[in-house]
Amino acid sequence: MKIIVIGAGKVGFNVARSLSEEQHDVIVIDKDAEALSTVTDRLDVLTVVGNGASAKLLEEIGIRTVDILIAVTENDELNMIACMIAKRCGVPKTVARVRNADYTSPHPLLLSYGEYGIDMIINPEHLAAQEIFRLIEVPMATDMEYFLAGKLSLIGIKVEERLDIAGKTISELNLSKLTIVALIRNGEAIIPNGNTRLLPKDKIFVLGRTGGFQNLNGLMKKKLSSLRRIVIAGSNLIAQYLLHLLHNKKHVPEIRVIGSDAKLLRSLAQTYPKCDFINADPTKMEVLEEEKLGPEDIFISLLGSENANLVACLLAHKLGVQEIICEIGREDYIPLAEMIGITATVTPRLLTANTVLKLVRGANVVSINVLDTGDAEVIELIAGKNSLATAAPLKDLVMPKAMVIGAAVHRDELIVPRGNTIIQPGDHVFVFALRQAIPAVERYFSSSDTADAGVDTDAEAQS
Repeated sequence: MKIIVIGAGKVGFNVARSLSEEQHDVIVIDKDAEALSTVTDRLDVLTVVGNGASAKLLEEIGIRTVDILIAVTENDELNMIACMIAKRCGVPKTVARVRNADYTSPHPLLLSYGEYGIDMIINPEHLAAQEIFRLIEVPMATDMEYFLAGKLSLIGIKVEERLDIAGKTISELNLSKLTIVALIRNGEAIIPNGNTRLLPKDKIFVLGRTGGFQNLNGLMKKKLSSLRRIVIAGSNLIAQYLLHLLHNKKHVPEIRVIGSDAKLLRSLAQTYPKCDFINADPTKMEVLEEEKLGPEDIFISLLGSENANLVACLLAHKLGVQEIICEIGREDYIPLAEMIGITATVTPRLLTANTVLKLVRGANVVSINVLDTGDAEVIELIAGKNSLATAAPLKDLVMPKAMVIGAAVHRDELIVPRGNTIIQPGDHVFVFALRQAIPAVERYFSSSDTADAGVDTDAEAQS
């Protein structure tokens, strides 16, 4: 596909990188020549210096031959105008980064985003707030993702020496209603099987019905502290979206926000009168000591800077906080975050990449979740008619080696697959796969003209 990405900032760079890695022809446009030089040095893409909302510029680079236009600059209006021009030129799919609620909130005088020529709106900050909100709901989780309108959950868990699962093989855990679909060890994603032994410092990803994870707590024998407060360091846009989500919960613990923007804090205090707002620097130990942070608190650092976030989280860890969530802009900082006691990291641009990648995948791909290592994904697919995956029971299929089926949904019934399970056409199937196996996985679940091909040895499948 030929794809234009407008904006060479953090979000645009990551989107361009993800698309380039999938062998698409990518053109990145930005007014800032210096930002584009970083893109040119690190990615195999074309770059153009200029205004991405200029009809003249877009026409010069062949907008009428483009398959997708993705506008992710810091300027909502520029992004919207670029999509409007692209749609008028016949671009099939347009995506705009829009953060201002005035453009997306329901109002009788406001056009729908489709009428603006936008097929999809993305908001990295709102995606990050949603991710943090989910992590708060499940204190033991390092990662949290919902599928099937919240019916199915993917939860990441760090294996600690004190947990009962440490040192055991997956088959010894007897997980009848859950599936361990992925494991990250020393920064590398691994396809697990029944003989895989879980070691301290491993991160495992467990897939199962939402609400069924209480069994895991008993299995791990980990005592969780009762939640007393949510302490948020910073008042940026992610923090504001998070406050809105927490405000709408039925049962909300005490919420305290510590930030240095006095004017913004006063404004937020009027919107959320039940929350406490402290005008102070959360990267100073005396400030956090004065707030008496402890094991019963959840500490969330949203200061907009990796260095400031890491310092604030390190101080919170020293004060005994057990649940620490940190916004990280660079994936290579995630191992460092884990070393200093951070429970979970949230990377807005990775969340955005998950959304964008779905646009360029096969028609049967419903959702994508890229692991923070970047080398593996959890994919929700719809099994096609006569696809290889539906040809026989799973035990008789020859599947791509670097994949595992974690769950399937047949007529609204969640199935934890076993050897005798037969995937039916139209089933939603949740697959964990290494990145190099993704094309083969998508073909494996795509419709085929040959009904009995599923038991044949596929050229890209290995036993």
